[in-house]
Amino acid sequence: MANTRFKKTPFHYLQYIGLKLFCAIVACLPYRLAVQLGRYATGSVRFLMVNRFNRMCSDIQRAFPTKTSQEVHQIAVESWRNMGAIFAEFLQLSHLTPEQFKTHCHIEGIEKLKAGEGKTGGIIHIGHFTNWEAFGLAASVYGFDKAVLAQRVDNPYVDAETNRLRNIFGGTTFYSNHEDKPFFACMRWLKKKKFLGILFDQNTVSGEIWLPFMGRTAAFSPITALLSIKMQVPVFPVHVKRLPDGHLVCKVEDPLLPPTEYSAANTRLFTKQLVGYYEQWLREDPSSWLWAHNRWKREQEGNQYLQQHPEERL
Repeated sequence: MANTRFKKTPFHYLQYIGLKLFCAIVACLPYRLAVQLGRYATGSVRFLMVNRFNRMCSDIQRAFPTKTSQEVHQIAVESWRNMGAIFAEFLQLSHLTPEQFKTHCHIEGIEKLKAGEGKTGGIIHIGHFTNWEAFGLAASVYGFDKAVLAQRVDNPYVDAETNRLRNIFGGTTFYSNHEDKPFFACMRWLKKKKFLGILFDQNTVSGEIWLPFMGRTAAFSPITALLSIKMQVPVFPVHVKRLPDGHLVCKVEDPLLPPTEYSAANTRLFTKQLVGYYEQWLREDPSSWLWAHNRWKREQEGNQYLQQHPEERL
């Protein structure tokens, strides 16, 4: 039966037209002004989404129990503002020439990726920190033939436009929630010794591994570990940072080699190792993470599962 979730509707089209008008305005503004406008816009939206903002504050407080309520509130506000900065930067960067792009965003440690280009390929281990979309654009600008594994949004017009901008300098998108067999599409891509980017820190609805994350049980997809082990390709952790002047730095960490043999235990252990990078980055700069995402939505379910399967507890 065809999936009706992503069917086009008149309301979807109206949303798309409104978004296109706003995007046209933002794209015409000077870079820094556009980013400031984006920060202001999403920072104000929190007053309309009080329940989500309060849930963010609760999650932050539980992750950082020693922080004061004022510190927690400020982290939540900055995280919300960062969403607007991401949107504005993404629009601005996608409308620049490659030469102009490099004045606003560059890759640190690019030699690590070049060493694997056409030889091993690999998986880009990236999460919802600072501006993850900027690295996708940067990889293409700097000449890498990359693909990303993304989640399709419900509005098909908005999804198509997002995907167009995401790959405006080149690239391919696989959908984790729309492809019939995205795992095998990713395997075929990695077999060509190319790079595949995976956002690793979002909640999963199936095929999960239950792991502690910031002191609480969260569901993680095993796809990064599975692909790395099955294809024997390295994983490159990438952390995007924003400097005080607004310049974006995409830092490529040393590649991680997977276990040489596949097993459920090795998959869990390798996934836990990858989760450790996110915990480190989050503790260093909590306001740059996407706290609006309900990362512990299935915490109770995970705790119940681990009680029944204590051998899987790590």
